[in-house]
Amino acid sequence: MTASVVHTASVPTDASQHPASSPYDRRLNGSLGIGRFGLYEVALPAGAATVPHHHREDGDEDAYVVVRGSGRLVVDGVETELSAGDAAGVPPEHERWFRAGPDGCTLIAVCA
Repeated sequence: MTASVVHTASVPTDASQHPASSPYDRRLNGSLGIGRFGLYEVALPAGAATVPHHHREDGDEDAYVVVRGSGRLVVDGVETELSAGDAAGVPPEHERWFRAGPDGCTLIAVCA
């Protein structure tokens, strides 16, 4: 087989993998054998939030796709409501974080 496959629930959560990681992050890179970008599944319970951060030093961009539930993406203090099926991208210089809505939220985050 030339592709790596993993069930995301089998990957443990770990807040220590990246300075902006929350305790709800599953970093999928190692399990998939990829290293050119960060790939995370973030499963936030109702009202939980990720860590506010920016990428001014490393120049990375973040992209988010909400796959379940809803929440608010906060960029430089401006909140945008996102729900399942919505995607957003944030340039390096802006501070960003995500807060889950009342039913929680699962999103895929790509950092490159």
